[in-house]
Amino acid sequence: MTTVSKNRSETIAAPIHDPRLLEQAGWTNAEVIWEQIQETAAECERGGDYAEASELWFGGLELAREHLPRGDPRVAASVANVGVARRLAGDAATANRLLDEALALWDTGEQWIKSLKPAAMARSSTFHLRLQTRHPGGYHRFPRERCRTLAREGRVVLAARRDGLPDASDRLDRWRRERPDGFNDWRKLLGAVLLIATDAGDG
Repeated sequence: MTTVSKNRSETIAAPIHDPRLLEQAGWTNAEVIWEQIQETAAECERGGDYAEASELWFGGLELAREHLPRGDPRVAASVANVGVARRLAGDAATANRLLDEALALWDTGEQWIKSLKPAAMARSSTFHLRLQTRHPGGYHRFPRERCRTLAREGRVVLAARRDGLPDASDRLDRWRRERPDGFNDWRKLLGAVLLIATDAGDG
């Protein structure tokens, strides 16, 4: 089981889900652990425990580089979070380099975004029947556009981090409201966007 050190005496690990169900959803247990690491780090950052948040972000980046493809925006998010950690530690030069790298990585993820499977919708509903009638192909096109819109939001957030601008709102709460109960491709992208560090220490 993949674990990431939280401190000398503790580890953080996601529950091990049925690997067959994760595989069917296109997920691995490492991806579940990545989410939990980022969420815990966000809690620490919000509470002002930047040392603990930084340690988690570094562990999350190690996991992301080992288990996620380079074009996956969660890798870019992890690089950005470590950049924020370095900025909070007063290492502006390394922070700037990492945040530039995060933006470059995000921009290589276009094919990854295109490969996402649109979240399933109830085809039998009157709304979706009308959608298909009025906008042929819209059943799949609109969810894909939703993914592209979210990806653009993520890039805006990364650019703000590079420029040293903290969030005006708490995206950790939004993550907890909006993440799907199950594991799908939308959740992967949502985590990449909403679990980017807020850079609250600069606020």
